[in-house]
Amino acid sequence: MTRQCVFIFGICFSLVTNIVGQTAVEGRQKISFNSGWLFSKGDRDASLPDRATLGWQSVQFPHTWNDKDVLADGERGYYRGIGWYKKNFRLQPEEGKKYFLRFEGVNQEAEIFVNGKAAGKHIGGYSAFNIELTPFLDPSAEQYISVKVDNSFNENIPPLSADFTFSGGIYRPVHLITTGEQHFSMSDYGGPGVYVSTPRVTSQNADVHIEYHLENGNAYDQALTIETIIQKESSSALARKKTTVIVPALQNRTVEVICPDIGGFELWSPDNPAMYYVESHLFKSGELVDNLTQPFGFRWFHFDPEKGFFLNGENLKLMGANRHQDRIPYGNALSDDMHRQDMRLLKDMGANFLRTAHYPQATEILDNADQLGLLVWEEIPLVNEVTISREHDENAEMMLKEMIRQHYNHPSVIIWAYMNEIYWAHRFKPEEELPARNRATLALARKLEDLARELDPYRYTAMAMHNYPAYEETGLGDIPMIAGWNLYHGWYYGNHEDFGKFMDEQRLKYPRRIHFISEYGAGSDVRLYSEKPEKFDFTIEEQINFTRAITRQILDRPYIAGGALWNLIDFSSERRVDATSHINNKGLVTVDRKPKDAYYLVQAMLSEKPVSEWGYSFRQQWVHAAVSPSDTLVPVRMYAFSNQKTLSLYVNNRFSAESEVKDGMAEWLLCLPPGKHLLSLGQNSTYTPEKRIETTLIPFHLKDEPTLDIAMNLGVNYAFIDSRTGLYWIPEREHRSGSWGIIGGKQLYIGDKVGTKEDILAADEEDPLYQTMRVDPSEFRADVPDGTYEIELLMVDYVRKSRRFADEDKEITYEPGRRVFGISVNGRVVEQAIDMGGSYGLNVPYRLVFRHTVKDNAGLSIQFHPFKREPVVSAIRIRSVRY
Repeated sequence: MTRQCVFIFGICFSLVTNIVGQTAVEGRQKISFNSGWLFSKGDRDASLPDRATLGWQSVQFPHTWNDKDVLADGERGYYRGIGWYKKNFRLQPEEGKKYFLRFEGVNQEAEIFVNGKAAGKHIGGYSAFNIELTPFLDPSAEQYISVKVDNSFNENIPPLSADFTFSGGIYRPVHLITTGEQHFSMSDYGGPGVYVSTPRVTSQNADVHIEYHLENGNAYDQALTIETIIQKESSSALARKKTTVIVPALQNRTVEVICPDIGGFELWSPDNPAMYYVESHLFKSGELVDNLTQPFGFRWFHFDPEKGFFLNGENLKLMGANRHQDRIPYGNALSDDMHRQDMRLLKDMGANFLRTAHYPQATEILDNADQLGLLVWEEIPLVNEVTISREHDENAEMMLKEMIRQHYNHPSVIIWAYMNEIYWAHRFKPEEELPARNRATLALARKLEDLARELDPYRYTAMAMHNYPAYEETGLGDIPMIAGWNLYHGWYYGNHEDFGKFMDEQRLKYPRRIHFISEYGAGSDVRLYSEKPEKFDFTIEEQINFTRAITRQILDRPYIAGGALWNLIDFSSERRVDATSHINNKGLVTVDRKPKDAYYLVQAMLSEKPVSEWGYSFRQQWVHAAVSPSDTLVPVRMYAFSNQKTLSLYVNNRFSAESEVKDGMAEWLLCLPPGKHLLSLGQNSTYTPEKRIETTLIPFHLKDEPTLDIAMNLGVNYAFIDSRTGLYWIPEREHRSGSWGIIGGKQLYIGDKVGTKEDILAADEEDPLYQTMRVDPSEFRADVPDGTYEIELLMVDYVRKSRRFADEDKEITYEPGRRVFGISVNGRVVEQAIDMGGSYGLNVPYRLVFRHTVKDNAGLSIQFHPFKREPVVSAIRIRSVRY
């Protein structure tokens, strides 16, 4: 039995009838339009129809021209400019039909030409848009289309700057859509023209409102009938209704249909993402002229300043991650399967929340959020700063309208947001400009807040703020319904415990605010491992320490509605100068979608399903340099991630020890002989994962070692494991009598962070080796046996500022004569006077490789002689050779 609906017309004249007879016709057709395109980069006029293909590249969508030039290539910057796409196709236009192209995403300005005529434009790189082809089609059936795309910086188009790459191109799919002359709107900010709301939902019944936007492309008034069906997939309908209306010639009309008191449904939630659909059919004289199916779900929710978030009446901590639409080496041109893979990673992590930082994302992402049960914060790309201009504000408003219209029907979306760290660029602006910028930012925020609430009164609004006093001083943080916080205590500043103190102070100051942690995270390079992790060292262990500490503090505070880790996946940020150049590596998953240790930690802390996973996903080697002549075992700090109470460790099939699981982790300190070992876990369940490792001991005394290969990473406490060869660069050690190590000097710290974390030019795979260094060492000494040794010294002179981005570097910077030093081995001069800053330039590596023969039990002594300022050495390797 289905319920009847009542309907309300947003027009002056309406007519209600029941249509019985219907003729089976086509309705809407939607086909992919992604193949057979040609592409050429550069500014030219390619708008006219032609078959010239010389120099053009054959491509298919999705496509970006920045998939490769954002990688570590020794050059700063990537192409931001114009690219052209063209395609010829056959289409015989039929009378009574309308033809449209739907572009799901073009970054960031697009001009479309059909058969040489301008058909439309779009501004903004992250929303869909429709272009009508009908008036421009050639009756001969041979059609030509050209698209001019420009991703150049434009001060009036957000985002102006951000910590991600603004890849250009037609990077999401394109579809050819055919409808009748009367159809659901194709001009409503890219939205479907059918909008579903559930203003009242209980566990038993609900009211469903459907707002239809209709277009009549005919020169005469038309009587149309809308058939509305509410159902779950292909099951029987919960509600069904036919509604007839007159739409005047060449006009648009809005019709609202209300279906009250619907029952017999399941509530949508992360544990049970029950999806329902509104099927809408548009008839003219019994003939189907258009049809659409739109998703929705039955759920209700609210935020409470003291207790956080409630879904369907139950308190739910929103925990998950941010996600960028990026994958190396594909840029932002991802397939639907790639999008789906990312969403499955998030769900499998135990998450119930996604923030689509910092822009609307592909339809596939929202569809999967609906189907997997992930609640979504979606925002427009208003990042770091605003331009004080009317054009900028209008573009921002348009982006908000497009986002809300296009994704309105997704039950997963609960928050619309419109600014991210919008005062971030203040530090780089002249002081006298700031008052005007603050006023412009406040005025725009109020406009966007009012607009969002007008377009959607049922969802919450938010902005993401960073740890900066201007949000409080200007009152900007009071405007949205939710105060989002991007906080990095213990990574960029302070320590882990400062996070909780900061948030507790915010709660005391603003007890009625809804607080949400929109970002928190630490970077990691899967090649770096430390027994003594520290802030900003990019080791796997420090990412775990940060993630564990902040996640626990969020979970322990009921007033914090939720938290989103930054970021789900390592992503392209061409300006970045971290341990992995051109990449923001705060991801829980690598660029090629392999989970890091922190992913499994979060999974253990959030998931309700049994979890037991070994740590050190990317590591199989433990190399230890003996600290005394009696050392015969290799210490191995091992951990596993679990939501069980305890885990038992077995080594080579023998019980070793039991460990209590605390905040998702169990830990052991093992002492193992050199060799290969099998580790396994035991617990109440039958799940016993295994891990194979290999341990190596470098002896304290080297005199009895005929074959040596020692690689040491100076200036830091972490090991670097070369992913290409497996070569293990151990953390630095100071010399001990009768053994080997570095003498003199100290570790380099810039801005209280170890090393430079600069992009080392021409050394794309070894940045972490060069980024840390021993400053002012006097000697490296090793009591090695007589023989011939190959010696490698890795050195670099560096930019002495602490920075995250380096886009001001347009060319190599030279500083001749600033740092000059010499090198000798056992008294023999190897380099008289090295001037790296003058000869090679800052951040340009110098890898000195030479051979030396040790005689008469002299051992090996590499000495560093300062002439101007201190010597700097980043890594040393000594290797036995035959000659």
